[in-house]
Amino acid sequence: MAEILKDQVAVNVSGYNSGSSVIRAIPGSEGLKWSFYVYPKGKEGSSSYIDVYIRVEGGGAYVKATFDGYTSYSGSFKKTFEHEFNDGEEHALKGVWSNQYAMQGRNLTITCTATFEPMKTKLDPLMVHELIDKTKSHSSNATIVVDTDEIKIHRGFLSMLSPVFTAMFSPETKESKTGIVNIKDFPVTTVQNAINYCYGVDLGRISAADVVEMLQFYDKYDMQPLMTKLEAWLKANLTVKNFAPIAAYAWKYSRLSFQADCGRMFHKNRNEIMDRPDFVALDPTVIAGVVIAGYTSTRRTIDDDNSGEDDS
Repeated sequence: MAEILKDQVAVNVSGYNSGSSVIRAIPGSEGLKWSFYVYPKGKEGSSSYIDVYIRVEGGGAYVKATFDGYTSYSGSFKKTFEHEFNDGEEHALKGVWSNQYAMQGRNLTITCTATFEPMKTKLDPLMVHELIDKTKSHSSNATIVVDTDEIKIHRGFLSMLSPVFTAMFSPETKESKTGIVNIKDFPVTTVQNAINYCYGVDLGRISAADVVEMLQFYDKYDMQPLMTKLEAWLKANLTVKNFAPIAAYAWKYSRLSFQADCGRMFHKNRNEIMDRPDFVALDPTVIAGVVIAGYTSTRRTIDDDNSGEDDS
């Protein structure tokens, strides 16, 4: 069960003058501190209402707070607040009460009672490649050969990701006996990127065209989770500049949601896209599909636009 810590502090303000507590150690915590601030005219100094702020230092915490205010002019109030704080952050509850008391020259006392649930320190997961010591013979037990290049792999790991590799390394197959997989329909860069990504290696900045080539590799070897991940990347990074390779992928593999996205992009940026040499070089069926998808995105059809033409 999460540890819940508690503390309380009161701040008194006179007129429109702001007030604050000292930075306080949170009892029972390991280095967590907090402070409480009251701004009678808002933090910007121009409001007719009071703002209160809490600041947390020394780590993160989930904070629940109750603000109890009292002034002899306008009585009392109670407000509640909860927020997640990272180290060094401050968050506000704005407009908690009118500052009319200040016009009467009265004082205001606000008591903040807060509970703190310290955030656990995040333990980053290990990537697969961090677990592999390439100097050890057991780190790989098969080889992918692309022309004259070799890529060391572990057949058990790839078999977990791909039913095609599972079948390939089943007993009595050539690949199982020799430990060699010959790949002739992808360049070595694509194969290396695809394998590295499986192992969690950071590929750095990569183009949409490179991602499409990796997707084609994953499609051939039926590596569905990886395809889902990269297709999400393509959808999030669709631009005029990388439109052509993404459109080619969408129509080659009948990805309807991609086709719709391409249609909307084409409709909004038609002239820019049509001026690009990589778009003009696309297969004519892809270009036609993009144009139709562009019309569809506006709920129009080509027939609608031609309906007023004279057929004579």
